[in-house]
Amino acid sequence: MKQKLDEEGSKCSILSKHQKFVEHCCMRCCSPFTFLVNTKRRCGDCKFNVCKSCCSYQKHEKVWICCVCQQAR
Repeated sequence: MKQKLDEEGSKCSILSKHQKFVEHCCMRCCSPFTFLVNTKRRCGDCKFNVCKSCCSYQKHEKVWICCVCQQAR
């Protein structure tokens, strides 16, 4: 699991340097955001924009957390 998290961190460090990508695509699955179907959400831990399928809402914290940050927790 640690290797997978490290690989994901490397991918994110490269992709996060491209501002257009960060604004228009999910940092986890790279799918483009759309207005109604695939809206973006900001992860409460890593602060990256992710799609609905790559995150879940934490009711007790009232925040969206991406799948990678959930695994890291």
